[in-house]
Amino acid sequence: MKNAWIFAVCTLLAAPGVHAEVTAAHGMVVSTTGTGAAAAGVETLRNGGNAMDAAMTAVLLQPCLAAGSYVSYAGIINVVYFDAASGKVFNLNGGFNTVLGETEPLTIPGINTTTLMASKLESFDSAPSGRTALVPGFFAGVEVAQRRFGKRRFADVIAPAIRCAEQGFVLSPELAGIMKMREAVLRRLPETRAIFTKGGALYAAGETFRQPALAATLRAIATKGVTPYLYRGDWANALVEAVRRDGGKMTRADLEAYQPTWIEPVHTRFNGFDVYAHGLPSMGGVNLVQSLNLATAAHLLTQPPYRESPLTFFRQLQFAKVGNLLSAPGVAPQFEKALGLDLTPQARLQPETAAKLWKLLEAGHMPSIPAPRTTRTAHSDAVVAVDAAGNMAAVVHTINTVNWGSTGIFVGGISIPDSAAFQQPAIAAIAPGSRLPDLTNPGVALKDGKPVLTFSCIGAGVDVRTLGALVDVLGHGMAPGEAIASPAHGGFDYSRVASGEIGAMVGVGEFSTEYLAQLRELGQPVREDNTQRGYWIGIGVGTNEKRLRAGELREMQMGGGAMGY
Repeated sequence: MKNAWIFAVCTLLAAPGVHAEVTAAHGMVVSTTGTGAAAAGVETLRNGGNAMDAAMTAVLLQPCLAAGSYVSYAGIINVVYFDAASGKVFNLNGGFNTVLGETEPLTIPGINTTTLMASKLESFDSAPSGRTALVPGFFAGVEVAQRRFGKRRFADVIAPAIRCAEQGFVLSPELAGIMKMREAVLRRLPETRAIFTKGGALYAAGETFRQPALAATLRAIATKGVTPYLYRGDWANALVEAVRRDGGKMTRADLEAYQPTWIEPVHTRFNGFDVYAHGLPSMGGVNLVQSLNLATAAHLLTQPPYRESPLTFFRQLQFAKVGNLLSAPGVAPQFEKALGLDLTPQARLQPETAAKLWKLLEAGHMPSIPAPRTTRTAHSDAVVAVDAAGNMAAVVHTINTVNWGSTGIFVGGISIPDSAAFQQPAIAAIAPGSRLPDLTNPGVALKDGKPVLTFSCIGAGVDVRTLGALVDVLGHGMAPGEAIASPAHGGFDYSRVASGEIGAMVGVGEFSTEYLAQLRELGQPVREDNTQRGYWIGIGVGTNEKRLRAGELREMQMGGGAMGY
């Protein structure tokens, strides 16, 4: 290899039902995308870093390898971390803040989601607007998490990302195709054209793609610090100017007020394991805990794994669907009134609430209340890491919108996503300047206080995919690679919700025709759609053989993988 820091974004696929298990004795990192991200994290472990250092090394590299498309340095980051020395689980919320001056969020320009979903994320009907930008938490979250638990200097952790931006990587056909699909957006502004064109033409697959403006920004961050430069310095001024030029309402006060927050992770007991996930105000962890509690109430583990049993899968879909609906703005109060239950987020975490919900589900008494249509995209990344001391990190970062968004705004080589274009009702439900809830659910599992599993998930099917994997691993004793090899499932189809029908989506070719027919007979409409899949990763910590076990994703086409030593 001529240059160890020229990264190739390659395709990593395997046939359904096949998994490539990776084992290690000392440390391991798994990433959903970004060829070289897991390797850089493992190199950090080898050089004396711990799980937090390794995870942050990988996540800092991923937006560079994505060219700011499906993840960005101006996105969000959430971390669940098991600290082996204290035996405690910690949770960092680095989510978006809404803009203080945005007092009419329902008028924020949005993407036509009907057109978007009908075209499988390839057709857009939107007008660029600076009002769609939110206050980013990614870099602030990385800095705070790594400073509290990491062992290495921040300059060492960010160094691979700087080299990636300076020296470049070989552009894959997949990323080049995304650029071509979004060409109009990438050509809209001169700063962005300068990044993505050479001699007037877009960069092509096989060419080395360098990002000098990004490299300069990353070096400034390493030298001057995240807060002084990004949130209170030159980059902050440039961001405010750029979004306000396009009609945005963001000010310096929005950036100066931003602080990542350490929160309590949500927790439940499942089959003798303690499961911790991302806590409030985010709803992904609440949904996961509620689903696991429903699985317990329904005695789901007395049934075969879902890959063998349509009934098991039907139940898992029911559990995830309830959580999905209750997380939509304005729906929980309607269910509370119809069912006579307390369905606040705190109540939904309790096993007693799950037991009552299960009785209603079992009797077919759940109300058919039309819910606001929610659109999730698969434009996120996840990393999990374990070190020799037993520290475990679970991370997800996202822009929660489509590649680069609709504005094409770049500031210092950093893409500014239009994340508010999909979330107007959620923004309207909270006070201006507040932390925006999200639906991510990274987490860890312990057994008698000892590390057992760290996991994370991205994609539209995050709820069902995570539930299915945890039932497989913690309930049926599968290794993470076996759970990944189970048939892929996705999100829900709300196009017919007004008639009371909420369809499920699964990976194309993942289930047999007979299996899907039985699922429909049970009352669950289903269709095959690869754009709505969930992508789960995990590392299992062996309690007896003292080895780490992970499985590489078979569904993604943008690199990623599992590496250990």
